[in-house]
Amino acid sequence: MPDRGREGDGGGRPVVEVTYPLGFGAAHRMHNPRFGAEENRRMYGKCNHPGGHGHTYRLEVTIRGPVDLATGRVADGDLVEGLVRRTLLDRFDHRSLDDLITQADGPTSTTEVVTGLLWRILDAAFPPGRLWRLRVEETANNFFEMNRQDVGDAGAVPPAPATAPGR
Repeated sequence: MPDRGREGDGGGRPVVEVTYPLGFGAAHRMHNPRFGAEENRRMYGKCNHPGGHGHTYRLEVTIRGPVDLATGRVADGDLVEGLVRRTLLDRFDHRSLDDLITQADGPTSTTEVVTGLLWRILDAAFPPGRLWRLRVEETANNFFEMNRQDVGDAGAVPPAPATAPGR
């Protein structure tokens, strides 16, 4: 969709956001090693099952930029999808998310933590500021989004608080 209020950002060309739907399947277990078994069960419920559980994650990767005068496009869709596939999907598809996140990412593999990790990986793969929005749908009932406006041009995701109230 065009960014109607900021066409000047593209050197007189319209600035457009383009979204690519992709997905991957992965498993995880929400379990914080700082808490005991009972506290983990209380906090994470059935998502703390010792055997873990899986999801088919649906992603929406949105890039933003000026329309190229030569091609009439913001980017080559095949190149964007190939980049996402190589840097993200090949690494995460049919894997345990618990094996992919670190303590620096967050205390456990909540989708909030995973979304931050996916953002950092994708943001480093695209030209600076090009990744505009990432939406991660875990189920039909919940999804998680990060936006460039909230993250800033540096792409750094602020660290989560040491304890998450209400979780």
